Amino acid sequence: MTRVALSVIVPVWNGEAVIARCLDALGRQTVDRARYEIIVVDNGSTDRTAEIVRDYPGVTLLAEPRPGSYAARNTAIAQVAAPIIAFTDADCVPDVDWLATALVGAEANPGFGVLAGKIDLFEEGVSGARVYADYERLFSFPQAHAARGNCATANWISRTDVLRALGGFDASLKSGGDRQMALRIRGAGYPLIYVPDMVVRHPVRADRTELVRKRRRLSGGRWDRTSATPRLARVLGVTAVDTVRRLRRAAISRDLPLGRRLAVMKLTLELAGVATREFLRLAGGREAARD
Repeated sequence: MTRVALSVIVPVWNGEAVIARCLDALGRQTVDRARYEIIVVDNGSTDRTAEIVRDYPGVTLLAEPRPGSYAARNTAIAQVAAPIIAFTDADCVPDVDWLATALVGAEANPGFGVLAGKIDLFEEGVSGARVYADYERLFSFPQAHAARGNCATANWISRTDVLRALGGFDASLKSGGDRQMALRIRGAGYPLIYVPDMVVRHPVRADRTELVRKRRRLSGGRWDRTSATPRLARVLGVTAVDTVRRLRRAAISRDLPLGRRLAVMKLTLELAGVATREFLRLAGGREAARD
């Protein structure tokens, strides 16, 4: 009997519009289908997500009612059958040789903690203003800096024993748990390695509403991960430094003409304002946003 080499984990919440595309891509992998399992964790969906997943033979559907993708991933980690776990997101489209490349990378890097692959952004549907896609392409998914902890679960491979030994992800977080987990893995002595040939495609958030929602969620994750006091001053200070860095990066970008660079800089300041308002809301005792 062929041994299961990888377990692919896909958390999903109200993903009826995208989950089939992801599962179709996972079904087209060049690795023998008997060598990997696919586990989808429904994280409290209220749409047809679970019904769609059940139509895919050989795909395991689990349920995790606690809100948050990290809680969902932990539920699957406890049940996987393979020595290697591959994470991706419900709106992602892994390349056909994603898992094959992951296996090659695992063999070439014994003792690895995380193999972080390349995340290619693509636009779908009717795009909004050009500035939103420009912003996403400049600042999203810096996987090439995986060694610093910049690893995203949209394209992440780890050894099952390492994840279990470290207790999995922090299930209390709604955002930012990727980096926190990566740094814990690195702190335990396991290397974080960038594998550019291991490719997953991810849609850009090409409208203002999606970017504002993302920034609120990321700000909530930063708030929840910050324990040092004074807490509000800390998160505002980090946001200010990050904003200055982004402004500089946009200003010197050679990929964008001047007008588009200025538009990205303006949007950067607007989203910094979104983050500031979110921190003030959280400081008032509200919970971090899930989406």
